[in-house]
Amino acid sequence: MIITPARMADIDTIMEWRRERVAWLRERGEDQWSIPLPRSAVAATVSAGQTWMVWEGDQPLATITLTAYVDVDSLWKPDRDPEALWYPEDDPADALYAAKMMVPLRHCGSGLGAEMLDWASGRAYDAGLTWLRLDAWTTNPRLHDYYKRQGFQHVRTVTSRVSGACFQRAAQPYAGRLKTEVE
Repeated sequence: MIITPARMADIDTIMEWRRERVAWLRERGEDQWSIPLPRSAVAATVSAGQTWMVWEGDQPLATITLTAYVDVDSLWKPDRDPEALWYPEDDPADALYAAKMMVPLRHCGSGLGAEMLDWASGRAYDAGLTWLRLDAWTTNPRLHDYYKRQGFQHVRTVTSRVSGACFQRAAQPYAGRLKTEVE
């Protein structure tokens, strides 16, 4: 399996996976991702080289978006705004931030989500950063438990945010099965 930067041609696939996941979450009684994700938002992260796709041959398997602190100014506000996810004492610049990770339902249970998180942790490590961080949907305790099983520690929950459950784990070298290919 390889992981490559997403291309503009991948946006339709990502949007379809998102719709599939939203329907699946709704069937489980979860409101996660009930706020529509604009296609333009996906296009922006793809264009910026922040969104990655996992491939096996010519089949797309999963996606994840990674941003650095300079890309996530909305996550941190220096005045300790109650809406902020990360505070000055968290050293927001010392982390890579994972978001919008999706594994299509047909690949669930394959361990691919855990593999992508390990890969992202390796990217943070290679960049000299201490943490891999993410924020999870505030009202989804099953997702919180998943991240804890992946070695993340809960830092805080900002209850006024729909995706305000903040988690982090130490960056570490990656020696897994995803091979990074960059054009």
